[in-house]
Amino acid sequence: MIIFNNVTKKGIKDFSLYIKSGEMICINDKDSKKINLLFKLIKGEERPASGEIRFLHKGTYTAEIPDNMAAYVFKKNILLAKRTLEENLEYIMRVKELDMKDCSSRIRRILDIVDLKQYRSKSPVELLKHQLIRANIAQGIISYPPILVLEDILLGLDEVNTQGIIHLLKRLNRFSMTIVLLSSSSKMVLGKEVRKINLITHYPEKKKGFYA
Repeated sequence: MIIFNNVTKKGIKDFSLYIKSGEMICINDKDSKKINLLFKLIKGEERPASGEIRFLHKGTYTAEIPDNMAAYVFKKNILLAKRTLEENLEYIMRVKELDMKDCSSRIRRILDIVDLKQYRSKSPVELLKHQLIRANIAQGIISYPPILVLEDILLGLDEVNTQGIIHLLKRLNRFSMTIVLLSSSSKMVLGKEVRKINLITHYPEKKKGFYA
């Protein structure tokens, strides 16, 4: 679904990787600046100095990630402080031009998935850090995207809440959502079902069709 072919940019050198549809993968590096750069490369905000990133969409590989194919969860909160969680999600639905007929039921469902249903009338400033991360994940999945890319969201969390967020991401992955977790955190127990890749030391397996 996503192919990195010898991508080089600043501190990232000759990085090659194939991310399959429906998998959960964690790309890790202790340098948060490299994690941020990789996030921008996937979003298309930055371009590789050499190599390429390609996306498989409807049987065709493209250098531009198609609209509505991926959603992004930023390290920094992007929700509006003076609006409730419900109001924030309704606003995002309008921005994304989603069907508003099922707005209330969709928002309830999303908040239930991220375990924030009881906080729907709270504003982001009233939430604890791990709850705020869940709220930002909620805005990312409001359109049910095929791919969810997360930028270093675990940084600064304690071990218990880190594992709670990982458990949530695994639930989303079981809904056939491809999860790409970018992290500089070392406090992670991911389990065998999650593929963990080190950004610098990773050497890709040679597979037929890898460089499609």
